[in-house]
Amino acid sequence: MSNKAPNPQGGKINSLQAAIDRVATGQPAFCLHQAWGIGIIRTYDEANKRFTVDFPEQNKKGHAMDAAFFLGKIEVINPNGVVAKAYADTSKQEVATMVANDPAGVVKALLAEYPTGECSSYALEANLERIHFASLPAGKDRATTFKSWWTKGRAALRKDRAILVPERKGGIYALLEAPKDLGEDLFAQYEAAPNFERKLALLEELADSSSAETRSAANETNLAKVSADLAKEIKKLETARRRDNLPAILCGIWNRDKFFRSAVETVETVSPTASEIIALCSESDLAFVALNIPHTTEKIRSLLDLVRAHHGDNWAERAFDLLRNRDIGGTKSGSAKLVSESIAYLCDQELAAAVANRFALWLETRELRAPVIIWVIKNRDSKKYADIVSRLIAPSLLGAILSSIDTESLESNSTARIPLANELIKDKELIASILAPIGGKKVDSETIFDLTRTMLSSQGFDEMTKKALLSRLAKIEPHVQRLAKSKHSGSEAEEKQLIVSKGSKEEKERELIEIVQVRLPAIKEAIQVAKEHGDLRENSEYKMARQEHDTLSARRAELDTILKKAKVVDFSEATTDAISVGSSIVLRRGSDQVEVSYDILGAWDGKPEENILSYISPLAKQFLNQKQGETFTTNINGKAENWTVLKITRWIDKRK
Repeated sequence: MSNKAPNPQGGKINSLQAAIDRVATGQPAFCLHQAWGIGIIRTYDEANKRFTVDFPEQNKKGHAMDAAFFLGKIEVINPNGVVAKAYADTSKQEVATMVANDPAGVVKALLAEYPTGECSSYALEANLERIHFASLPAGKDRATTFKSWWTKGRAALRKDRAILVPERKGGIYALLEAPKDLGEDLFAQYEAAPNFERKLALLEELADSSSAETRSAANETNLAKVSADLAKEIKKLETARRRDNLPAILCGIWNRDKFFRSAVETVETVSPTASEIIALCSESDLAFVALNIPHTTEKIRSLLDLVRAHHGDNWAERAFDLLRNRDIGGTKSGSAKLVSESIAYLCDQELAAAVANRFALWLETRELRAPVIIWVIKNRDSKKYADIVSRLIAPSLLGAILSSIDTESLESNSTARIPLANELIKDKELIASILAPIGGKKVDSETIFDLTRTMLSSQGFDEMTKKALLSRLAKIEPHVQRLAKSKHSGSEAEEKQLIVSKGSKEEKERELIEIVQVRLPAIKEAIQVAKEHGDLRENSEYKMARQEHDTLSARRAELDTILKKAKVVDFSEATTDAISVGSSIVLRRGSDQVEVSYDILGAWDGKPEENILSYISPLAKQFLNQKQGETFTTNINGKAENWTVLKITRWIDKRK
């Protein structure tokens, strides 16, 4: 480490008399009040021994203060110091420019005012906040803007070799001799670093520095030291059976290899190697690493190179596992980059057809994760990925979007908008491109109605957003507006109802209540307990609980939708004029001349083993509206059958 620099300015004369003398010449003097902050002394009344002081931090002007009050209570500060200059009319703009463009320069100027060229972080930050405040426009929030500025400022300080930056709050900042060798200076800091996290940060800085500046530290001796540190951390993970540090260690190995490659051409073979980290990873570990390394093209492709080298013929399956991982949408940022780079990598390996088939399968099984869906949306007009995306642009994609948004809204405790919902709202052409593509065939009205109902019942959108989405759907199918009105007028019953018996509806309602009030809360509690056990990636109980939660959430949504359509009837309106809901019928089957009796009842009353058919079943649908004495043909799964209606009675009469 470089030695501390000598103080170039020497001592300061900050006496009260000096302030009086300065004011007498028409220049302001400066002081520091413990409660009110910086004071600008404008005048001094010798007869009354009284100063007139402005306190800009408190927005106080022309405040009169006795000179006696200054003694021991108010500190007179150096008028040539950077704090005073920040408030002086003649130098205020100069300091404000330095604050905006050179935070390291501000710190150096402050440190130079101390006899030893050093001060504590508390004292430094207090003065920096005052200097920063002086540069703020009126109305700006002082605390928030300073915190943001100082966060960026500290990052700049770490790159300035003339300033010693403490590792912990309360440590000492100090001016240093300008380092003669950047590599030696950084590696000296690496060796003195108090923890592994700081070592990794310095190793990354070495890797990103110009090789000409740091070449002196890139030698076999230092390589051995870094490798020993990495191996020690890997050993800790094995002993503790914890893998949380795997992403950081892998990045450390990559940065080690990048920095020392100029000195050791075979550095990638020096243990621990990146391949050894991949060998430690289970399937869940690999997903955890992929989600927690920096999501840059270089890092993601390096990881996939390692996967391909380690897993041989099965490497593509491991890559697909990453894209299907349920946590891929849970990272705060960067999952989009992971998805796009992984897909591009698979295509570069001539696996585009496999990607297309896998995505089509996941869409069918509802395993297409939100970041992958977003990738599909953004690439739907891409020529490069046309073979992958074209087969996915179908109503089922919009269904998957709505389902994913609804599920995430149920699971999330955040008030932030769901990324996939944001994409659907922002992309105003998306719904039309799926349901009514230019040059293609418009989707049938019944499918559009079903998707509209799903959207209207979703908990992932507020009412204003639902109205906006409904207007887009109405441009394709104008009659969907009736669904929105039905929430208030009940006209959805005219659009599409499910005729059900009272008992079957009550049974569905009991199931929904049990899911919402008993089973979902219980499974959420089980998930929370599993999380508290630590590492979730090899926790089979956690995985099973999440799968059951997904199943229950889907069933809850389904029940919620169909119960809204249900209309309870007692089948008393059935007639004997033609077969209808509530009919008991006798038919002669043409293929064997056997007489068969059926009851045609509500949507949820079907019991085929007892010859009770739900009126929405494929066979019952073809019986409806047939009259006594008529012969007709049904076709079920390609098998034709002739029937003759022998008798039509009312089921309710049979029950009396």
